[in-house]
Amino acid sequence: MFDLNVPGRLIAIVGIDGAGKTTQAKELTSWLKTLGVPACQLPHQTLLPVRQSLDEIAREDGFEDHLAMLGPEIIRLISACCKFVTLSALKGTAADPESVTLMDRYTYCQYAAVRLQRADNEEFLRRLNRALPTPDLTIFLDVDPAAAQRRIESRGIDRESIDFLAGYRRAYRSLPEFDSFVVVDGNGGREAVQRALREVVATALDMPAPLPQPPTGHDPDR
Repeated sequence: MFDLNVPGRLIAIVGIDGAGKTTQAKELTSWLKTLGVPACQLPHQTLLPVRQSLDEIAREDGFEDHLAMLGPEIIRLISACCKFVTLSALKGTAADPESVTLMDRYTYCQYAAVRLQRADNEEFLRRLNRALPTPDLTIFLDVDPAAAQRRIESRGIDRESIDFLAGYRRAYRSLPEFDSFVVVDGNGGREAVQRALREVVATALDMPAPLPQPPTGHDPDR
């Protein structure tokens, strides 16, 4: 069986759309590098272009959208396979025992999406992903669905309803792994959330706690 057990340390940041996962993971990676830690961030491969193309085909064929055309099981399988390919890069990024690889989104996001969309293949996806390592630290970046929606709309790329985001949040909390996650409040400004994340990472990696940063007067809500 394909095995991705690696000696390096893995940190996953998960949460609903609009929680700020990608931005915060990028800033954490930069911070670790300034401390001399060999750190990298595995990029998230968005399926938005694929979804948009599938939606166009679905409408041509008389369906409401890609989900109605293919069904949640197929959509979640496509997403899981794409993520599996992305995570195969861990063979290189986490080969050094001193390395830290950060990922925004992990397999837990797939299982939450399965539960949200009431798909029937969570067990199959877990079997597919069993070759993947368990992160040394999984952070659930918790954000109010209304705040998440505002952030999503400010990006101008896609849109999500409050009901969808609230349901996604409940799906995460229903996962059997959720009790092992470290929950960080993501409702504050970007800098405040980043400070909280650094404290969690410093503790997990047995590093000195980061010094408090003075207020800058500009802490945008992201």
